[in-house]
Amino acid sequence: MSAFEQVLNPIADHTLTEFCSRLIVPGPSHSTLSLTGGEPLLHSDFLREWLPQVKGAFRIYLETNGVRADAMRDVRDLVDVISMDFKLPSATGLPPFWEEHKRFLSAAKGKTLFVKAVVTNDTSRDDVLTSARIIAGFDAAIPLIIQPAGGAFAPEPNMLIEFQNAALGILADVRVIPQVHKMLQVP
Repeated sequence: MSAFEQVLNPIADHTLTEFCSRLIVPGPSHSTLSLTGGEPLLHSDFLREWLPQVKGAFRIYLETNGVRADAMRDVRDLVDVISMDFKLPSATGLPPFWEEHKRFLSAAKGKTLFVKAVVTNDTSRDDVLTSARIIAGFDAAIPLIIQPAGGAFAPEPNMLIEFQNAALGILADVRVIPQVHKMLQVP
């Protein structure tokens, strides 16, 4: 017997609801539906239609790149917890997304939220401080999770402590947590 089922994509919303309902464990657990992989907010139209079907049975956890403020507004009242990425220019090599992150934080205001930032051996202290200041501009109690990259990009441990201490001068809750999916070799 196979543990997998193949379905056609795109999947119908009622079929997806049925699949998710199979995952509910009876008893005192709190079933959570995690929206992740790629960027869920690229599909905000679908989510706006589908999430009301499952919201009563699940807490809705959204992992997002934190740059799609309009899409966040569209689904804001349908999600319970938001895990928002901050893309640090010195870590990604991309242009800064500071303004997009600010708009996103504004769109997510009032929701349970935390921010993750992957740091590399190229990450600048200034990028970490800029992130902390942007977050504090909305709510200094929003946790910042500093996630060290692995392999050749891994920052030195003392760099992580420096980043954490610097950000703690601005925010109340700053944690260093590795990317567990990488440790477990989950793509």
